[in-house]
Amino acid sequence: MKLKVLPCLLLMLLLAAPAFAASPALKAKLDPRLSAAAQPGAAPVSVWVEFADKGEQGQGDLAARLAQAERDLAPRNRARREKAGLHPLVDYLDLPIEPSYVQALRAQGLEPYGQSRWFDRVAVHAAGAQLEALAQLPFVARLKPVDQARLTAQLPDEPALDAPAARPAGLLSATGTPAFYGQTYTQLQRLGVPALHDSGYTGQGVLICMLDDGFNYHQKHSATRNINILTMRDFVRVSSDPTDTLGNGGLPAAPASSFSHGEMTLSAIGGKLPGIYVSPAYGATFMLGRTEYDPTEHPIEMTNWAMGAEWADSAGADLISCSLGYNQFDVPDQGLDITYPMLDGHTSVITRAAEIAAAKGILVVNSAGNDGLNPSVGYKLSAPSDANGDSVLCIAATDSLGVRASYSSKGPTYDGRIKPDLAAQGSAVLLASPGGNPNLYTRANGTSFSCPLTAGLAACMISARPLWPAPLIIKALKATASRAANPDTLLGAGIPNGLAALRWVPDTAGVPTSKGPALSFALASANPMRADSGPLRVRFSIGANATARSGRIRAFDMQGRAIRTLWSGALSPGVQAEAAWDGASDAGVRVRPGVYLVAFEVGKDRSALRVASLR
Repeated sequence: MKLKVLPCLLLMLLLAAPAFAASPALKAKLDPRLSAAAQPGAAPVSVWVEFADKGEQGQGDLAARLAQAERDLAPRNRARREKAGLHPLVDYLDLPIEPSYVQALRAQGLEPYGQSRWFDRVAVHAAGAQLEALAQLPFVARLKPVDQARLTAQLPDEPALDAPAARPAGLLSATGTPAFYGQTYTQLQRLGVPALHDSGYTGQGVLICMLDDGFNYHQKHSATRNINILTMRDFVRVSSDPTDTLGNGGLPAAPASSFSHGEMTLSAIGGKLPGIYVSPAYGATFMLGRTEYDPTEHPIEMTNWAMGAEWADSAGADLISCSLGYNQFDVPDQGLDITYPMLDGHTSVITRAAEIAAAKGILVVNSAGNDGLNPSVGYKLSAPSDANGDSVLCIAATDSLGVRASYSSKGPTYDGRIKPDLAAQGSAVLLASPGGNPNLYTRANGTSFSCPLTAGLAACMISARPLWPAPLIIKALKATASRAANPDTLLGAGIPNGLAALRWVPDTAGVPTSKGPALSFALASANPMRADSGPLRVRFSIGANATARSGRIRAFDMQGRAIRTLWSGALSPGVQAEAAWDGASDAGVRVRPGVYLVAFEVGKDRSALRVASLR
């Protein structure tokens, strides 16, 4: 995409403007990347206004708010968190943004256009004196630029096809046979999907959230019109309809083709027309969220993705399938590109949002990206696929013979972890055509399509193993994939095998531990940790009827690596103790922002709390 010259020139002029005397509050709260925007007379830019808290008035009020948040959990959301072993079920990230803070911004003439309860912030357009006024508000902690984003580069599609095969008479439910699948049989057979279907698992009972660029004609195409849609939302236009068949619903007007990618990925995961077109998770229920605006690399798109993930969490989604990826943006001299050193699993906003979603028990599946031949990004994968592979699956692409597609983005992550995690067919994938013809199909290329195929397989596994939390589903898929014994940075553990995953038996080490009956373990401070909130504190004890024992408190990252021992020693029955963590490792190095576990270990009993660090 061509760079926009005018914004670059404007930025140069602003940088050349005379320095002005910023107030101490503005100096303390303003991100240096907003220095030009803070100049008098500067044009408004997209700004994150990060709040210092959620409006709680002391520990008692915080406890009451958390209790209310737990009562407000939707039944599906509660069930998913309980299955994931979350303790407590809600944390500070689940609290809503304080309404009075938003009202104070509106009183200054600033209208928030996006928000995130997980990151406790809203997005506004502001500059000059407005930034100064924001900095003076006591509840405003920081002012940062809104990151920019765009759809993972899409490869040229292959020619559209009419209905690819005649529909055999009477073939409505004979799963497992090539005739049932039509021309999708080979792209599913390679993943072992027909065997799962034949065992009765089609994604039933699973709620999948699709985050994409729009879903034109999903209700019209013969392969997708019978998909069970629970709810839809357009985060770009702030509406409930993520379609635009007239081509004039963008901001500004966008062609209808801008809404096509989502329909293709939706058909890949959930379509069904027996004898012609069948997808892995045709028995699942779906949420359709439009978070992407194709014509431009608009700053709001990252906001949209985070809101989409929070929406999925609130509704109780079990799985997010997303074929969006982020690395290079339209105006790289603004310093907003996601560079390779940032692909460490914790740094970019989108990766942190995916981490939080996974920490809430959601299985996140994301395309690796189509930059395997792109030297400008070092051929590397895009965010949020750099998140820990026990939480977020990064999917590479192969051709129809199982050979890696040259365009598929490569690993490893910057901190040396193997990525991608798995692979599936991404070349010449048969998809429903999004142009409005209900019987037209197309073949397309990209990790955008290997992702939903794999996500559909994961949904079938969730159906088959409804008591397994997401990390165990991931472990089953990776442990039984084609390269499980020798994973690499091109295809990860290789192509998963649904039947082998179904037969896989976890060892006891792979089952998340639950709270021991004699252990008491709870947070005694705000979660997440912030630079200005003091150390994270936990209170712990063993039961009054227990025998005296020794134990320890340790902090772990989401890969299970011990970061720091916070406390160790003897425990007296019924006597409460307290430990604190300042967010540093045993070596004294501050941990990166992200999600962590703090575990109380007494013999074989173990209780763990998920905590977030925004430092």
